[in-house]
Amino acid sequence: MRKFIPEKISIIIPTLNEENNIVILISEIISEMKEKDYEIIIVDDGSTDSTVNNILEKFDKNEKVRLFQRQSDKGLVQSIKFGLQSMTGEYFVVMDGDRQHSASEINYLINELKANDLVIGVRNLKKMDVISAKRLFLSKFFNKFLQLILSTNISDPLTGFFAGKVSLLNKKFFLLANSGFKVLLDLIFSNKKKKIKIIEKEIKFESRTDGSSKLNSQVAFSFITQILSYMFNGMISSRFIGFIIIGGIGFIFHFSILFGMYYLADVSFYISHLFATLFTATINFLANNYLNFYDNRANSLNKLIINLTKYYLINLPGIIASIGSASLAFNLITKNPLYASLIGVILDTIFKYMISKTWIWKSN
Repeated sequence: MRKFIPEKISIIIPTLNEENNIVILISEIISEMKEKDYEIIIVDDGSTDSTVNNILEKFDKNEKVRLFQRQSDKGLVQSIKFGLQSMTGEYFVVMDGDRQHSASEINYLINELKANDLVIGVRNLKKMDVISAKRLFLSKFFNKFLQLILSTNISDPLTGFFAGKVSLLNKKFFLLANSGFKVLLDLIFSNKKKKIKIIEKEIKFESRTDGSSKLNSQVAFSFITQILSYMFNGMISSRFIGFIIIGGIGFIFHFSILFGMYYLADVSFYISHLFATLFTATINFLANNYLNFYDNRANSLNKLIINLTKYYLINLPGIIASIGSASLAFNLITKNPLYASLIGVILDTIFKYMISKTWIWKSN
């Protein structure tokens, strides 16, 4: 059983391309924590700038600063959970590496852990003038929705700045297979049945001085699938839910093309189903690459073409099974193109998910 050092504070900071922020932040934390027993755990998620080099150059000989460079299973949630698995302190703090979370607030949160299990640094959303109107709207909307799902009245569950006790890190927390972007939600959800003491403390939320925000359409999509996963008690992964959502949209494309060709253009069922299957496969690939498997996406045209080619080749048995089963059903079971094609689509979808997760967007 792992031993944790009493009163020690483990500060977890995930990074991705924060070369002009992270060194300043670490220096500020060291200045704030002079009289504390602490460690700073930096978990880099594959930065392509000088983030790692700057940390090594400045803090390589500082035993308080631990740097981990992750090469596989990338993603914000995964990086933070990795840091939490690597910590040695009784208390932990999770914060962003862009300096929007102030080092001066760490002790402010930690001091509240004497009487509480989880302390959440919340933003005053009514007075926010350092974030965009879109981000402010999304934060307020998601917050209201989350209060219903988590059965906890939290004003700002989307904050990335919080402190907790190691006792919160249970098995269920680490087993949740989410590709979402807020590990705080997993933490609260995994302790939903326990009567943990949660308190909110208002924090200063600084303007980003360098780099760009990580909040985008991909993050919003992963948030939605993460919440839907909670509705299934975490038993269905958010990534699979995302795959089904995209597949559902592809389903509309498939049958729109099928009916258009079969009824309007008078093309045979077999050709119509084949064309609809190939076109939909392409749409699904692009949507999954951009939204659902964003952490391991093909981020260059060359890699995109290679992955798309692999997607076609590896999914060839599924495509053949789809066409074969749909044709068989059309000939022997029903002359209704909807039912016949649906049989093929279901078989193809199951095959595609297993192949996509294992071979196309596997972690690097």
